[in-house]
Amino acid sequence: MDRDPKTMLVLNPNAGKGKGLKAFAAMRELLGRKIKTMEVRVSDYAGHAFQFGREAAKNGYERVLSVGGDGTPFEIVNGLYAEGRPQQAIDLGMIPAGTGNSFLRDFSAISWRQAVEKILSGRRRKVDLVEITYQRDHKEIRQYYLNILGVGLIADILKLTNEKLKGFGSLGYSLAVLMRLAKGMNNRMRLTIDGEKLEIVDSALVISNSKFTGGGMKIAPMADTQDGRVDLVIFQGVNRRDILNIFSRVFKGTHVSHPKVKTCSAVEVTIDSSPQELLMADGELLGLTPLRLKVLPAELAILA
Repeated sequence: MDRDPKTMLVLNPNAGKGKGLKAFAAMRELLGRKIKTMEVRVSDYAGHAFQFGREAAKNGYERVLSVGGDGTPFEIVNGLYAEGRPQQAIDLGMIPAGTGNSFLRDFSAISWRQAVEKILSGRRRKVDLVEITYQRDHKEIRQYYLNILGVGLIADILKLTNEKLKGFGSLGYSLAVLMRLAKGMNNRMRLTIDGEKLEIVDSALVISNSKFTGGGMKIAPMADTQDGRVDLVIFQGVNRRDILNIFSRVFKGTHVSHPKVKTCSAVEVTIDSSPQELLMADGELLGLTPLRLKVLPAELAILA
C-alpha cells in the first residue's frame, strides 16, 4: 500500500474575518480520514506561515496545505525557498478561506470544498513561480510570488486600505481607490521587458502570473500559470477619469481594450522609477523599486 506523503497543514484562523477557522472546522474530519500523516500548524501573526514553510523545507515534508487567503501561500512559498530551492519537491495545496482567493480561480476552485476534492484526488500541476528582487530599508530583498505583482497605484490602494479603511470591509477598497486618485499620477518608469526598453509616465502596472486578483477581478485575461511567462498590464499616461473607466471594466477583463492599457508578456522584467514606487505581491506590501523579475518555469507543483 502506498504511504501517505508527510503533510503539514497551515491554518490562518483570521483569514476572511474568521472564515478560515470556520472552513477548517468543517473540513478537518474529512482531511483527517484521508490524510493520516497530517500535522496542523496555526499561523497566529504576519510572517508565521513563512516560518512553517521554512520548517517544511528543512524537515522533509512532502506536502504543505494552506487554509487561508492569497497571503498565506505567499508566506509559505517564501519560507520553502528561504534557503534556496528545497532539496526535495514539496507539493502545495491551497484551500481558499480568505477574502480574495484569486490564484485558484484559474483552476475553477472557488470554494474550499472544490479545493479539498482536487487535493484528495492527488492531481498535480506544475506552475510557474516568479522570482523578484526589490528594495526595502536600503537593502536588496529576494522573494517569490504566484499570483500578481502591483507597481505603484495598485500597491498604494492596498496600503491605504490596510492602514485607514480595513474596518469598512469591501467598501474600504473602493474608498481607497477614490482617495488615491485624488492625488493624481506623477511618475516616470523605465522598463526593460525581455531586453526591450520602454519608458512610461503617469502610469501604473501589474505583472500577473494568473488571471485574477481581488477575488473576481480578471486583471490579466490572457495570463497562463503554465506558459513560462508573466503578463504585464500597463495603465499608461492615465488620469483619474481613465482609471475609473478602466476599473469599471476589470471584472469582465474588457479593460485591456481601453486605449490607455497596454499588454505584453515576458520572461524577465526590470523596472526603475522616479520617484520610487511601492510594490505589492499576492496582497502583501513589499518594498520599493527598482525591481528585477524573472519567471521560473514549471517550478512548483500544486494540487489543483
